[in-house]
Amino acid sequence: MGFASWLFGLKVQQPAEYQRLMRIRRTIYTRVAPLRAEILRSPEPIRFDEIDRSAFTPIRPGAAWGKVFDCAWLRITGEVPEGVRDAVVLLGIRGEGLVHSPRGELLDSVSTVFQQGDLPHSGGRYRPVRGVDLTSGHVEFYADVTYNGWILYEVGKAVYHGAQLATRDDEAYALYYDYLTLLVLAGATEDPAVEADVREALRDAYARFVTGDVAAAREHLAGQLTRPSDSDFVYSAVGHGHLDMAWLWPLRETRRKAARTYVRALNTIETRGDYIYGTSQPQQMSWMKQNQPVLFERMRRAVADGRMEIQGSFWVEPDTNLPSGESLVRQAVVGRRFLQEEFGLTDEQLRLCWLPDTFGYNGNLPQILKGTGMDWFQTIKLAWNKVNDFPHRTFHWKGIDGSSVLVHMPPEGDYNSRGAADNLLTGLLRYPERALGTALLVYGSGDGGGGPGEIHHEVIDREASLRGLPKVEHSSASDFFRRLERIDVEHTHSGELYLETHQGTYTTQGQIKRHNRLVERKLHEVEALAVFTGADSRARLEEPWREVLLNQFHDIIPGSSIARVNREAIATYERIESTLDRYRDELIAQLPTGPGTTAINLTSLPRDEYVKVDGGWFRAIVEPYSAAVVEPVGTFPELTYTADTLSNGRLTLRFGETGEIVSCRDLQGEEHARDGLNRLVLFDDPYVWPFNAWDIRVDYAESTPTTLRAGSVRSYLDGATVVREQSYRTSKVSITQRVVLEAGSDVVRFETDVDWHEKHRMLRAEFRPRHYGETVKCEIQFGHIERVTTERDPVEKAQFEVCAHKWIATEDSGGGFALLNDGKYGHRAKNGLLSLNLLRAPTFPDKTADRGRHHFTYAFAPFESGDLAPVIAEGYRLNNPLTIAQGTVFESLIGVDDPGVLVETVKRAENGDGVVLRLYESLGRPTTTVLRTALPHAVALTTNLLEVPAGEADLDRLEFGPFEIKTILLKG
Repeated sequence: MGFASWLFGLKVQQPAEYQRLMRIRRTIYTRVAPLRAEILRSPEPIRFDEIDRSAFTPIRPGAAWGKVFDCAWLRITGEVPEGVRDAVVLLGIRGEGLVHSPRGELLDSVSTVFQQGDLPHSGGRYRPVRGVDLTSGHVEFYADVTYNGWILYEVGKAVYHGAQLATRDDEAYALYYDYLTLLVLAGATEDPAVEADVREALRDAYARFVTGDVAAAREHLAGQLTRPSDSDFVYSAVGHGHLDMAWLWPLRETRRKAARTYVRALNTIETRGDYIYGTSQPQQMSWMKQNQPVLFERMRRAVADGRMEIQGSFWVEPDTNLPSGESLVRQAVVGRRFLQEEFGLTDEQLRLCWLPDTFGYNGNLPQILKGTGMDWFQTIKLAWNKVNDFPHRTFHWKGIDGSSVLVHMPPEGDYNSRGAADNLLTGLLRYPERALGTALLVYGSGDGGGGPGEIHHEVIDREASLRGLPKVEHSSASDFFRRLERIDVEHTHSGELYLETHQGTYTTQGQIKRHNRLVERKLHEVEALAVFTGADSRARLEEPWREVLLNQFHDIIPGSSIARVNREAIATYERIESTLDRYRDELIAQLPTGPGTTAINLTSLPRDEYVKVDGGWFRAIVEPYSAAVVEPVGTFPELTYTADTLSNGRLTLRFGETGEIVSCRDLQGEEHARDGLNRLVLFDDPYVWPFNAWDIRVDYAESTPTTLRAGSVRSYLDGATVVREQSYRTSKVSITQRVVLEAGSDVVRFETDVDWHEKHRMLRAEFRPRHYGETVKCEIQFGHIERVTTERDPVEKAQFEVCAHKWIATEDSGGGFALLNDGKYGHRAKNGLLSLNLLRAPTFPDKTADRGRHHFTYAFAPFESGDLAPVIAEGYRLNNPLTIAQGTVFESLIGVDDPGVLVETVKRAENGDGVVLRLYESLGRPTTTVLRTALPHAVALTTNLLEVPAGEADLDRLEFGPFEIKTILLKG
């Protein structure tokens, strides 16, 4: 139960208990002197060493000083009254603050952010500030403050409540948490005897408290607090402060939130000997090294002492549906390198993948985790399923290649647990594997950071062994998993971990997703070109890679952040793309030259296609990873059109009145359309509170969409293509689409420009092909996954929207039909329909989400049943266009003889000299292939994904299991 519902229930259903608790709280702190406050406001943060000390102005308690995201420095001064000893500084703000000494040292952090999991704090709206020097009798400190919203949402104003010196009655303080701990237990237990005993003790203790005998009240409660737990179940509790890299606040605020979270954790480590704090995202640690070097040194010492645990190796906690396979590998490579260089961590210390909040987990993630040294996986997210309760919390997870990792989902279903009695009992109730006798408890304020505070520590300390509850012990998450490895975990789940909610994140903020796909391709190209020219690209690409990995965080690339985050992400992509384009041109200029216009093929697939260069058309026949001269072409008599048809001699399309394709016949006269192909429709996409950007209603397809009708239509020949250009108009949507058939190709492309100003609507392209099976194959990272197209049970129905990368394909015994794209991810594949989600229009947390201009291309292609290789090749062709150059010619440098094995990555080795080639088997069957390379080398080694050598590689006979990823290091 969250704080809101807990407190509401207490005030309404047990008003007397609420009043008693508040009365005890009022006796804890006694004000002995007010403190003066001055303020320096700014829209963006000001560094401590850049403060204009003359610009401060007085501020009175109760004053509202700014709106959401505004910043300010508070200067607090005053005097300690004569005779006062052990005074406490109390600071009251609505928001968050990082406290500095007059010399700029970090002292503490304060926060009154309302978290749904919070219990009432002993200080009310005030927080004690640690570390302020009171020995001189003078008080002075500075607080860098801001207000980031109410329950993290963009409402309300920043308020200064006041500052004061106070004394604390330690007995009253302890009584408050004694009472609070037992009060929650009394309301949560289902054991009548425990509840009766606890409530009687609370009544009797309060009766003693009102007489002024606090010690007697505590002594009376001690009878309950010292009654030990008789449970054999033990929670392993680790402190954590989940901090989204960006979400309802911008990235600049996360840098500040991280400092506030870390200083609180480190201060607590110094005062609580058994406390272990876990942190998970190296990007935040890197910011601390850059901006808070003294704090970072404290972090290093805490890690070395085993008091701060590094949880996971990824650079950030990424989405794992949308980034490419290579990007997920780099998340681990970049993150792990930082952790090993800065903290000296060993492989044994980096076995855990920590992704509590990511929106589903792709079916090849176990192989990526195992290949990057991670054997354990922690999440809670499947507890969020909206339709079916995921059946396990502790299990083995087997990926599409057979790799397996050990998974534990803290059974409470929260990475922000407050650790109170109701949380412990709820976790036990929800834990199918509770017979294992152990589970992980991840406690502390999160989402916006903060971590464990006073309430968490005081309550958990009292629950170590408390009658009516499981036991609680402090532990690192890694030690918990080591213990779990020694237990017989019975269950295994195979395939993806599909989250039955947040499917809208496959589509929301289409520009971000399109840019991500584009920049991943450009990074691949420059890495390969650098290898071919002998350049060392590592230093040049270190920062671009880090920025791309940051934008793959699970609230940025999914499109579930505020408008500022989205604007900044797009600006970052555009800057990186320009940087990569300049580097690409620089590298191409270093390649061998010759006469004429050439095409560079930076994929492992042979290419034979037509390209348009400066208005002229050429044929490009280019071997894998090579460059060849393109040849001019003449006319193509097989390209024809009429008022309602297009044909390239291989496919003939007939269009209906609305602009959809009502017939698609091939050379043999076979029809591939059962019903319309490329029917553009608008569905209502209602606001789903509070997850508008995240969620699509499960029943949206039961409504009748608006079918868009093509207005103006014109057809024409353009070199090696025949084109039908169609325009669609509504009051809020303008679409221009070019339907393109290329000579010699079985692919129909839809080059699309959209000006989109809808609200709570969804634009989809629907296809109802003739050949349709009971399953659909969907490309994911380094392979594909097969999903059902039926809705025979709740599990199948819940997968009404699925994620795929460059293509999805379905088939029956007579043939197949593939749908391809260059930057879309959301698909529906049910009951004869393939539907591509093109655009959404949510209003929270970005009320302007996706409004504006978009350009994207998607396509379809019939294919022969049982032969998926051409589909995969066309997916690469659509997403990896040939690079046109002048005079650049070189023979194929890398190739394989199996069409199902793809050379995905060509790069400099992470360490030392050498070149790394990353290949994978794409068809899902064992195979053996030859890897041919003209790159100079003395030895070829197999490595894991971290490029750690495992042995010599026989390039004449590389054996692959289904969907196996293989990394080859060429040295010498």
